[in-house]
Amino acid sequence: MKSVEIPVSGDRDANRESIVEELTATFTDAVARLYRRLRAERGGDPMGDSHRSVLKLLVSEGPRTLRELSDHEHVKPPSMNQTVNWLEESGLLARTSDPSDGRKVIIAATARGVALIDETRRRRNQWLNLQLEALTNEERQTLAAASTIIVRITDS
Repeated sequence: MKSVEIPVSGDRDANRESIVEELTATFTDAVARLYRRLRAERGGDPMGDSHRSVLKLLVSEGPRTLRELSDHEHVKPPSMNQTVNWLEESGLLARTSDPSDGRKVIIAATARGVALIDETRRRRNQWLNLQLEALTNEERQTLAAASTIIVRITDS
């Protein structure tokens, strides 16, 4: 992958648009490649991204209602119900009645769901740790600074 050269002289403003376009292309490619590589480290589980996102939320933040999951994932409740059904049939989550309101259903990760998320995280982090250890201190510092910027971009 080629790197993007950012000019430091006065012609910076004149070339800004082409620099941004080139950076956009390079950055998009780099993020896509990293995403694919991290997905490969998950192993052979059949879970899709939306399934994993829901299960990860339940593991990290605790039980939710179907409406809360739908809102979090920006999908309609019927779509979320399909996702929850698949995860439930796979033994990765369970539904229970809300003790304070029997009409509500609470959805929580099972021990098997927690174990799957933990194992996936362990495998991914093991691979990534090896890659980061191979970098120089300067490269790690640059990546740490870039990570902060990437979070800011994704949270905008």
